[in-house]
Amino acid sequence: MKRGSFLLSLFFLPLLGCGSTHSPIPLASGPQAEPLSSTVLAGHGRAWLFTKGAWVEAPAYDYDFLVLERRYEGRWDAVKEIHRRDPRYDGRAGPRDQTVFFAVQTSPAAGGGQDLVVQSTLGSGTGHVDAGGDGFVVEMAAAQKGMFVPFDTVRIRQRSSREGRLEETVELYSKKDGVERPFMRMEEQGLVYRPVAGK
Repeated sequence: MKRGSFLLSLFFLPLLGCGSTHSPIPLASGPQAEPLSSTVLAGHGRAWLFTKGAWVEAPAYDYDFLVLERRYEGRWDAVKEIHRRDPRYDGRAGPRDQTVFFAVQTSPAAGGGQDLVVQSTLGSGTGHVDAGGDGFVVEMAAAQKGMFVPFDTVRIRQRSSREGRLEETVELYSKKDGVERPFMRMEEQGLVYRPVAGK
C-alpha cells in the first residue's frame, strides 16, 4: 500500500461509523425547529496530496458534494454529503459516500462580521465571517489524533460570489514550531441555490 493511501485510510476511518445505528448527525426526538433560512450548495471537489515537496493531483479521491445549511438566531448548522464517483477509487479512505456535520455558534465581531465557534465531525475550532458575509475562514483541531496521523489541523476557507457560485478550500496540515506542514487539500467549486426563508 502506498504511504499516501495508507495515511488517507487513517484519516477517514473515524467517519466510517460504528454500525447501522450510528450517525454523524446529532440525534433528536420530534421535528426540529423551523430555521430562519435554508440554503443548498452543490458542486465538485478536486483532491491533492502534498508529496515530496509538491502538490500532486489525486483524482481518484475527487468527489461530488451536496450541503444543506440551516440558519437560526445566533447559530447555524450544515450537513454535507460527499460522494466519490471515480471508478479508480480504491476504498482506502472509507466508503464512497460519507456524511459530515457542522454546528456553528455566531457572535458579532469587534471589527465587523461575525466570530464563529465550530464543532464538527472533522474537529472543533473557531473562525470568522467577513462583514459582507461573502466568505469565511475556520480552523479546527482535528478530531482524529495519533502518531500515524500526518496532520492535526483542518482549515476551511469559503468564498462566494453574487452570481451564486462558491469556492471552498479544505486543508489538512500539521503545525509545529509555527511552521505548517501540508498533507492534503480539496478544492471545491459549486453553486449556491437560492436561500429560502422560514415561516
